[in-house]
Amino acid sequence: MPNGDPNSVDYDHESFLGHDKKEEFDKLSSNEAKERLKRIIPYLDEDGNGQISEDELHDWIKKQLLAYIMDDARNLHDGNDVDHDGFVSWKEYVATTYGLGFVDNEQQAPEDGDFDYREMILKDYNKFITADANGDQFLSLDEMAAFIHPEEFHHTRDLAIQESMNDLDRNRDGYVSIDEYIADLLADDEDEHINNPEWLETEKRQFLSHRDLDGDGRVDINELREWLRPNDYSQAQAEAKHLIALSDKDKDGSLTPTEIVDNFRVFVGSQATDYGRMLHNEL
Repeated sequence: MPNGDPNSVDYDHESFLGHDKKEEFDKLSSNEAKERLKRIIPYLDEDGNGQISEDELHDWIKKQLLAYIMDDARNLHDGNDVDHDGFVSWKEYVATTYGLGFVDNEQQAPEDGDFDYREMILKDYNKFITADANGDQFLSLDEMAAFIHPEEFHHTRDLAIQESMNDLDRNRDGYVSIDEYIADLLADDEDEHINNPEWLETEKRQFLSHRDLDGDGRVDINELREWLRPNDYSQAQAEAKHLIALSDKDKDGSLTPTEIVDNFRVFVGSQATDYGRMLHNEL
């Protein structure tokens, strides 16, 4: 999945171009980026009418998301398929990721001074058996995709939500309190926001009005699911709407090639072009 803030330019770039192409586009001059972008546009215009609709942009971004996920999965799968039989067993994964010493006794206590991998291994094991959709104790390439991106697949999505709850719920009471919510937000940006009362109050209001849906002062697992993955949410659709809102100069709900090129900075920084690595030969 694309990284970063969905409201950021980098996120837009990675959505439209894909991660690999985003880095390539970032190094180009403005004129070179525009010329490359012009070559991508015909692939978006599925009906050939000279207009890029929201649905066409959605379809393109969705393809790029899938390409990103499957490339990610293929790299991990190939690196862990020790016997090259096309499947990854739990023992292969543990041996490759943590070392041979963990294969036969994953719960072995560490010696003094050694890092305790047991919690990480147990977390990976739960994810492994959940991703293993057919229960054969091996991961195919598609199942590896669910293992590495559980939030993107129906049979692993609940596990991804539970893992998020475990990360946020510091006192292990099964809920996310407002203090735990703020602590998580501050984890990456503590120096920037900890002494900003206005920011803290805004985030507390956000929690109470948009996260805590039943008004009991805390977020349960169902509220967390709606927060992280609303039933009607589509990442590709949301990004398509966002890109059109930023670039649709005549406000007709679709984009012309000119509107796309004129707003090239939005697109060459978007997931839509980053996912364009599938067009490597054409570009």
